[in-house]
Amino acid sequence: MDERKAFFHRFVHLDLKGAAFKVSYYEQLLPLIARIGATGVVIEYEDTFPYAGDLADLKHPEAYSQECIMQIAQIAKLSNLLVVPLVQTFGHLEFVLKRSKFFEFREIARYPNVLCPSHPGSLSLIEEMVSQVMQLHSDAQWFHLGADEVWHLGQCNRCRSIMVDKQWGKDHLFVDYLSRIVSNLHKKYPLLKFIIWDDMMRDMDPQVITGAGLHLLVEPMVWHYFPQSEFRLKQSMWDKYLSIFPNVWIASAFKGATKINQVLTPTSFHISNHEAWNKVLMDNIQHASSFRGIALTGWQRFDHFTVLCELLPVALPCLALCLQTIMAKTGLTSEAHAEVSQSIGYFGNIEMEVFPRPQSVPPVPNFPGGKLYVSVLHLTNVIAELEQVLLNPSVQGGFHEFLVAHNRTNPLHIDQFVNTSRKLLGNIESLYRDITKELSDIYYQSTVEEWLSTYVSPCREKLKKLVSDADLQIAVNVPM
Repeated sequence: MDERKAFFHRFVHLDLKGAAFKVSYYEQLLPLIARIGATGVVIEYEDTFPYAGDLADLKHPEAYSQECIMQIAQIAKLSNLLVVPLVQTFGHLEFVLKRSKFFEFREIARYPNVLCPSHPGSLSLIEEMVSQVMQLHSDAQWFHLGADEVWHLGQCNRCRSIMVDKQWGKDHLFVDYLSRIVSNLHKKYPLLKFIIWDDMMRDMDPQVITGAGLHLLVEPMVWHYFPQSEFRLKQSMWDKYLSIFPNVWIASAFKGATKINQVLTPTSFHISNHEAWNKVLMDNIQHASSFRGIALTGWQRFDHFTVLCELLPVALPCLALCLQTIMAKTGLTSEAHAEVSQSIGYFGNIEMEVFPRPQSVPPVPNFPGGKLYVSVLHLTNVIAELEQVLLNPSVQGGFHEFLVAHNRTNPLHIDQFVNTSRKLLGNIESLYRDITKELSDIYYQSTVEEWLSTYVSPCREKLKKLVSDADLQIAVNVPM
């Protein structure tokens, strides 16, 4: 077999544990990602889902209503996109375990990351979460149960006791818990197929997986986000997975996989990741029929308690090129690069190298959120130029805060940076106004405030203080 299976899904992951979109943005976004090659979306609602009853405490104050969820599902359907809901069921349950009501479910009392698989209420908690999501996604074909990065496993007294009694290792705890969850869910949703992240099984004995029957209950999604030069997935892992699981998925990243506080998406990094995945698929071409498809992940936070990283509108050009890279199978040609750029309303070619800053900024592209994209490019230029100003010897050595506090400054030093600083302050004030409006068109107020506070206000306040201090020192030094 020299081709991938007849249909290879391309799902775009929407991570809503930060910067959840207004419904009006989905009306623009989903038709676009369908047009550039996506066949579905994996929606990770986290605390934006309108949980009810005993789970009502899980909701964010700006969580979607049930009507909003149904609208989003309808927009996806009209765009010919499948919707795969994702609910974390083991690791990364911070949004649940941070609540005092659910403290007792923690594997380690100090940390809200991991659910205890042996707690008598864990299964019913997870099943209720999944059931509430399924009520609004009753036509889903796949459901993603997460289960990645279960860092704290077999730590509590309850789990340790079970491991001793049953002579289990930590891997047994993992597969037993997931097997019980999925078995219960299968009874309620017999046609639904379940996906889990694979990382906890990479070094696991295959007999542990098959002994619990997990290989017949779930489809692993193998995630790896590094570029070709750092891509490290062993062939022995693939041989294991492909010998025991009837179907597997792969997962790349188009954003949210580099720096925890990344503002601009490093396009070439992510293109290289997709080229590496193309090689994996080619190396395992004899198993092409086992590969269901790929999820292009777009993480919005590294976890529930970290800052927002790249916003999706800022990463849309990268997403378009990544989808094309996967569809082309052989890499991104210059012709395809130009065609994709044009297809999303980009003037010229999408930049592959966005660092170092500052760089020239293209005209506003026509894709949804294009104005915000350009404003963020301008913002990163201002931030980079401010960093250059702060490295100026006249600032570091002639305008130290001690010297300013004691009025021991020389206008000769101040003149080396004050005009540039004043210009940058004007730029950041203008950008603050523009970005506030552009964020507000797409996101809810809490996201607008968080993003401005994280990425615009620090630069703005530094420039305000620098210019204000400079003006005061100039006044002090001017002869009367």
